Amino acid sequence: MTKVSPVHSIASTTAQVLKQSKLAKALAFQEGQGGGTTMKFLQDTGTAWMPKILISRSKAEGAEVSLLEFGESAMTYALPTLLGPGLANLFFKSAGKSEGFGKQLLTQTFEQLKNKGNAEAVHRAMAAKAGMILTTIGGIGLWGESLVNYGKNLMTAKVFKKDTFSDVINLGPAPANSTTESQSTGSQSNGPQSIDDSPQVRKAKRRILQTTAAFGGIVGSSVLLARFGHRFGWSKALSQKMVKHLDFDFAHKEGGKVAFGLGNRKGLLGAIMLTCSIPYLDSARDGYERLETAIRLPVVFAYILYGQELVQKLMFKTFPWLFKGALDEKNQLLSTRQIAQNAVQGHWKEGQAWTSDIQQKILADMKRPMASKAMTVAFPLLSGIFVTGIGLGLFNRLLTAHRFRKQAQPQSSVPAEGGGSASGLATRAFTRSAIPFGLPATSFQAWPGHPANPGFTGFQTLSAPLPLPAPPRQSVVTPVAYR
Repeated sequence: MTKVSPVHSIASTTAQVLKQSKLAKALAFQEGQGGGTTMKFLQDTGTAWMPKILISRSKAEGAEVSLLEFGESAMTYALPTLLGPGLANLFFKSAGKSEGFGKQLLTQTFEQLKNKGNAEAVHRAMAAKAGMILTTIGGIGLWGESLVNYGKNLMTAKVFKKDTFSDVINLGPAPANSTTESQSTGSQSNGPQSIDDSPQVRKAKRRILQTTAAFGGIVGSSVLLARFGHRFGWSKALSQKMVKHLDFDFAHKEGGKVAFGLGNRKGLLGAIMLTCSIPYLDSARDGYERLETAIRLPVVFAYILYGQELVQKLMFKTFPWLFKGALDEKNQLLSTRQIAQNAVQGHWKEGQAWTSDIQQKILADMKRPMASKAMTVAFPLLSGIFVTGIGLGLFNRLLTAHRFRKQAQPQSSVPAEGGGSASGLATRAFTRSAIPFGLPATSFQAWPGHPANPGFTGFQTLSAPLPLPAPPRQSVVTPVAYR
């Protein structure tokens, strides 16, 4: 038995024990206010990027996925930490001067602020924080996501010479009867024009300029809210609600530095996700990409926000014996420090000599609870990869391939009046252009311009340039007298 460095209290002993366990160090970081952001980044990567890379259908799709996922993850989880102090300084100066109003108020929570005695300083702080929140939502959710999503489209057109999603995933050009950006704008992307001038490329450039201007307006509005929001009743109420439900994470570090984050704030992260769904859906280049995005977004967003907690609760309820020593009496997961402190108190008391044998016994008691706690982190990530990520990705892949094949192959022939047949695809394309209100062609077979009556071509100028079928065979209809 050998003596080690002396300790003087339970707290200092617990801190020393935590330094000896590598797993405890990793888990302690994950629990920190910065660690929550790290976990959300890992969840986002695990449920979005990794599965899509594993089942990507082409190099172009893999490049798009990498640019999109890592670009938006950097904006969502890294920019608040890097730019948060500068943002706080900007809005602190915008809020004006007041007795008791200091920059440190911008890094305090709603609960801490509402207990302050200086009402004017609190209202100024609330308005400034609301301006920071609004700028963050507009900057990341609208402007940043637009840069990434439309930049992805521009990159694919420039590098891979593809401007429709069906081409990107190696299915080929979109069928004539499917909805693409080219068709919705009245032109074709696969024509003789340069791909650099395709509707998708023009739209991407236009949207980047539009969202940049919109973000400028958001920043201006946020500065005005910070400057004058403390003066009016409606702006005070708005600022308080925003700070209460959409505030940042704040990690107060040594030297007075404060780190901003989003990881443990479902309100702000959820608002950003809701906002970014607009450029996500609007940047879709055809109906196939739009449907895949519409299916994927709500599932992935819900899992990132609530998936880990739901999976953990299910694990605790189903397998409580696996987490012995890691849960409290209310079936809640203990923190890493609490696990270490329980082990210390089981083998050491203040004033007792501290030896290496005691330390080894404490570390041995910590192993199982720490391993159980690590399982609560790893299992939600794995379930997100294999269920939410790969499972949803395969479903979208199969659905898109099925829809493409169904729309690409011609319909079965439709008998024409008086004999003969017309191509189902040509008939549908013709009637969608020539017949109003989308009514079925069978209701209008007597109309002039229908393939069954080609003598009059007044409506044919409205249809797509598809070849009409050969004239039908003539037949003699014998009247039948009814008695």
